[in-house]
Amino acid sequence: MTDDDVNYWNMAREVRKLLGAARPQWEPLYQKLVPDYARLDTALGSLDGKLQKLTGQGSTGFTRAKDQAEIRTLDAAVPVLQGLKALAHDGEHPTLAKLAKHTRSSLDDLRGPTQVAALEELHTQAVAFATDLAGEMVSATITKKLGDEIALYKPLLGTPNEQIHSTSLLRDDSVALIGEARKALKGLDIRVPNLKSALPDLVAAYAKARQINDAGHGPKNAGTTPQA
Repeated sequence: MTDDDVNYWNMAREVRKLLGAARPQWEPLYQKLVPDYARLDTALGSLDGKLQKLTGQGSTGFTRAKDQAEIRTLDAAVPVLQGLKALAHDGEHPTLAKLAKHTRSSLDDLRGPTQVAALEELHTQAVAFATDLAGEMVSATITKKLGDEIALYKPLLGTPNEQIHSTSLLRDDSVALIGEARKALKGLDIRVPNLKSALPDLVAAYAKARQINDAGHGPKNAGTTPQA
């Protein structure tokens, strides 16, 4: 995968993050924006895992990608773990006692499949106790983030050779998904500026997010950038 593809991927993720956070503001105003946003979200949801693998090819890059994915997963686990600890502390959920003994450090000390199994159990219990956790300030979004990070991290536990073996298929799939993201962004570029009178700050932020940061060369336009 080329540097341009990776830069485009990073830009598209920033756009998705921006529009996802602001969705409660723009969706009631502009329903026609929803299909292109959904198309981008779907394409990137599939693309994230594939490009995580591709950008980690080679033993050094692979190890770096795996380490970064592990850190993100552990970070996502912390608020969920804290919520489960609070439930276990009340004494009303004895089945959580063993899991609640974990800390970020103890999860970090685990390795490979054992670590992933513990993280997956954390996520499973969070889903099971979702209603109770909401009372401990652990939302469904926080729990979903843990599940998403586990899904990205788990495939990276294979060896570099196993990853390299699948490079060709991953690249083909990734190129196709980047094409889908480009089509979605083309539609967003047309419609997002129509929100300028209602949500001028969002339109300006969108235009900024649509800049690709080319390492060492600063930002550059990512195609047809809307005028804020």
